[in-house]
Amino acid sequence: MRRHFLAASALVPATLLAISQLASVSPAAPAVAQTTQSAGLCDHRCNPQWLDLNLRFDQLRLVGTAESYKQRPNSALMGLIRMGGKKDAEALDYGHPTLTAQLDADVRSLQFDVAYDPEGGAYRNPAGASMAMDLLSDDYIRAMSKPGFKVIHVLDVDYASSCLALSDCLRQVAAWSKAHPRHLPIVIALKTNDTKTPMPGATKPRDCDETAMNALETEVRAVFAPGQMITPDQLQGRHNSLREAALAHAWPKLGAARGKVIFVLDDDAAKIKAYQGVRKSLEGRAMFVTGDDTAPLTAFLSVDDPQKSGARIGQAVRSGLMVLTRADAETREARENKTARRDAAFASGAQIVQTNFAAADPKIGNYRVSLESNQGALCGAQLKSEHCVSFEGSDAPVRTASAAATL
Repeated sequence: MRRHFLAASALVPATLLAISQLASVSPAAPAVAQTTQSAGLCDHRCNPQWLDLNLRFDQLRLVGTAESYKQRPNSALMGLIRMGGKKDAEALDYGHPTLTAQLDADVRSLQFDVAYDPEGGAYRNPAGASMAMDLLSDDYIRAMSKPGFKVIHVLDVDYASSCLALSDCLRQVAAWSKAHPRHLPIVIALKTNDTKTPMPGATKPRDCDETAMNALETEVRAVFAPGQMITPDQLQGRHNSLREAALAHAWPKLGAARGKVIFVLDDDAAKIKAYQGVRKSLEGRAMFVTGDDTAPLTAFLSVDDPQKSGARIGQAVRSGLMVLTRADAETREARENKTARRDAAFASGAQIVQTNFAAADPKIGNYRVSLESNQGALCGAQLKSEHCVSFEGSDAPVRTASAAATL
């Protein structure tokens, strides 16, 4: 997330891809299996039961969206934003489909920037709306007047969201999950937004301290019951730390992870400490946290730039950590149609590749990030060929790992 204004699987998706196409192959005329490395027959590892019993959560690759809620600012607001410069304006001039549409299109990781608003109304009248003479809807004012965390990209400026309250965003995900009980696990990354935007009349946000973090935990648990989540306690078990458990590859198998969500607080060290509180680890908490490679709490690692840090990501993935990385940022790659960062993200082995372009934006260009359109992402350099199987002779469309796993 950029706060500025005027200033599935490195190891499994291809295998799952095979499952989706097996159903369309006639038993009387077996299809010829082709691997990305060498030709070969699909063996028992194409069997969904085998996958459920043997593949771990950290062996999935998921494409996710960053700022998953964000909508493109309207023309009046964009006119104001452009006063800050072309680069800043372009960085904000994009938007996502609804959360349901993203999940239907096989996005399996979402990210929300959340602002603490315990009394309600703190973000009801954004300064940018007044300056741009943007007439806010009654629905917007009503939603922003209620207590609870709000989902906002840049406070007072980039405030258009497909779900204005975090609780509403989470309920949409929960409803989709209930309707698709066999889906791959959905990773939901949360990042607090309490930085005041430097502009006249801007809101002074509430600090996201320990009280705020407890409130955030409450909002998560109000929507998702324990049995619907993979939690830190489930990973850590009897291990001394979350990092130790991750390095022991104690992640749940695919069958146990299906239909569930995993929350990750992807934030700075102070926010992580506030969330941990006096706990030795994250006992009793719903969310994992990101941290450095050696911290005891670290089971997830957030590494934004895969071009600079590909080796670090690869080592972390091999060790058992889950890694989030970015295929693009601030629309630069999409506008210039440069794929080097995207390709580096896939090559790194990171399990969660975030993008602002899970679907191409016709106002920007053809750039997109998906396992379907980037076939090289389906198989990693460390994989044996039998894990990367596709079938010839089928009229069925190529599907991503996420779609295959819901069948």
